Amino acid sequence: MLLPTTAEAFEKIVEYERDGWLTVHPFADPLVMAGQGTVGLEIVEDVPDVTDVVVSIGGGGFIGGIATAIKGLKPATRIWGVETVGADCMSQALAAGQPVQLSAITSIARTLGAPSVSSETLMLSQKYLESVTVVPDSEAMFALRFLLERAKVLTEPAASCTLAAAERLRSEFNPASKIVLVLCGGNMAVDDLCGYQL
Repeated sequence: MLLPTTAEAFEKIVEYERDGWLTVHPFADPLVMAGQGTVGLEIVEDVPDVTDVVVSIGGGGFIGGIATAIKGLKPATRIWGVETVGADCMSQALAAGQPVQLSAITSIARTLGAPSVSSETLMLSQKYLESVTVVPDSEAMFALRFLLERAKVLTEPAASCTLAAAERLRSEFNPASKIVLVLCGGNMAVDDLCGYQL
């Protein structure tokens, strides 16, 4: 069953669990996070001298898994989180010291639209992240266009925001930095792309 918002989908889980269904949480399940952590293992394998990794955050499981894997192998590597305005539950949780429920997801980066983080993903972010940079949709879309035109890589705004954040973090890097941006585009529909103001 498809529902209009992520918040409504999470509410529906309660009904399914009452009916005996098993829930596999999309970002707070330890095995899901472990699986996502294999991206971190691939990064270290492909870029052994990586100094910085920039990853977008939805509910925090993806970045938590990646950070756990990388920090286990290369503790000095810095992990930078990114959110967009209107889908910034992790930055709000970090500021509050506890998970915060967003009343609505207003960002164009819909796949970052978790209504809140979990206590587990918040703890991993507190432990491993340098910071979380929150960028506006306009910067994510500028970065999407740049990546498409210059690198011929089609991302979704939830991933192109990593480039926007790296631009904001430029002063943290130097010529010796080996920076990895985690990019994906699997949730980009052609109709969405055509509807964006690029």
